[in-house]
Amino acid sequence: MPSLPLPIAALAAASHIAPALVAPVFRRMMLRPRRHVRPPPDLELPAADERLDLGDGLVAWRWGQGPAVLLVHGFEGSRMQFAAMVEALVDRGLSAVALDVPAHGESTGDELTVVQFVAAIERTLSKLGGVQAVVGHSMGGAVSLYAVTQSGGARRAALIAAPSSIKRELQRFASAVGLSARGRTAFIRSVETYVGRPATDFDVRNIVGKADLPLLLIHDRNDRRVPVVEAARAAHVLPHAELVVTHGLGHNRLLADPSVIAAVVDFVAQDTAGSASIV
Repeated sequence: MPSLPLPIAALAAASHIAPALVAPVFRRMMLRPRRHVRPPPDLELPAADERLDLGDGLVAWRWGQGPAVLLVHGFEGSRMQFAAMVEALVDRGLSAVALDVPAHGESTGDELTVVQFVAAIERTLSKLGGVQAVVGHSMGGAVSLYAVTQSGGARRAALIAAPSSIKRELQRFASAVGLSARGRTAFIRSVETYVGRPATDFDVRNIVGKADLPLLLIHDRNDRRVPVVEAARAAHVLPHAELVVTHGLGHNRLLADPSVIAAVVDFVAQDTAGSASIV
């Protein structure tokens, strides 16, 4: 792991003696995405057929006609990552709708909590009148599954490189920035207090009873951002999940890999008879 910038390293060191004072700083750091980050693969996305203003500053983009597939990127991700997916979905006769989640792309906001993330997906699904499927990458996959199990709106879901536990994501962040054990505890408490919900509320194991839809989980064995064990844990408890493990694609390159694209499109295109198109 690269060395941390000196100010962050100093704050992390301070978590040994003043964890409660340091925790809010790291909470803000985690919840405020950098808008100009370009996560790989940054692909050439064709001009959208339509810009969708969904209310409350939320924006999405549509390509093609036919049953809709909602594409949800992760934290500090971008709709650009779905360029190959968009092309393949449109070629199959589906429409692709890529959401700019809050504080990303052209959607408004400067922070993104899991509650805001869920609300954005639920609003989008409601405005679209439901979709054939949701495809979510990284945190976008985890939150999409939670949103669909709570409010419906999708017949299928494909989760790519998605964590199965929000709390473990918080722990990974805390470890990556070098927080002490006391600092990690204070940081997670600060996030949960700010959000108003325990992180474990969003864990896959706590929504199993509501996950009654076909699921495709795709994860790479060499993913250093979200370990593949996260997908294995999810597949173990989700009754309708199929797990596909790839090799050598890491966390982001999955979204540009032809075999992954084909698997996702084949999965979401099933049972499309009678599905409504977006008007």
